[in-house]
Amino acid sequence: MRAGRKRTFDTTDALDKAMRVFWRNGYAGTSMNDLTQALGIAKPSLYAAFGNKEDLYAAALEHYMAQYGAPLQRRLREPADAPLAQRLRNYLDGVLDLIADTGSPRGCLFVKSSCELGGSAMPEQAAAALHDMDLANEKALTDVLASERRHGRLQGHADPRHIAGLVIATIYGLSVLARQGRPRAQLDAVADALIVTLLPSQA
Repeated sequence: MRAGRKRTFDTTDALDKAMRVFWRNGYAGTSMNDLTQALGIAKPSLYAAFGNKEDLYAAALEHYMAQYGAPLQRRLREPADAPLAQRLRNYLDGVLDLIADTGSPRGCLFVKSSCELGGSAMPEQAAAALHDMDLANEKALTDVLASERRHGRLQGHADPRHIAGLVIATIYGLSVLARQGRPRAQLDAVADALIVTLLPSQA
């Protein structure tokens, strides 16, 4: 029996390329032809490696969150002895570096994908995956804020979940502004205003 022929492409590199296609075009705006051309492989190879378009989209989202989301969340927690305002600003700086990077599609893949929710082109499984990621991201931010409150470093009466929601809503807005090509200075000003609003004593 002949041994199976080895794949002639790197799976991680192919996944990164697919991620960028979805990032640029969105789920509905991406065709299988777009993906095969970007990856440089034939459709049978793509199906064998990743499954269908929905499967590849889910894998691309997970790749995006691993590459960008997890490192950003670490900025919220580290260094643990730094003031919350500093860690939150470092977190927002990382977000702005990502969404305003001219070497990548403008904006945030996760935000762009979320804006497609509710449309008929977004499969139910992909929508569910997005929802789960959104909840996980909100929980991570809420947990940081709740910890700050327990240690007396977050004043006021707002629920940490509501504060997390405000931060996330601001990030969504910043992503849209970045896709519109707004200058980095304007995005930084919005981030600064959020810090002053949430943590006036630390700003």
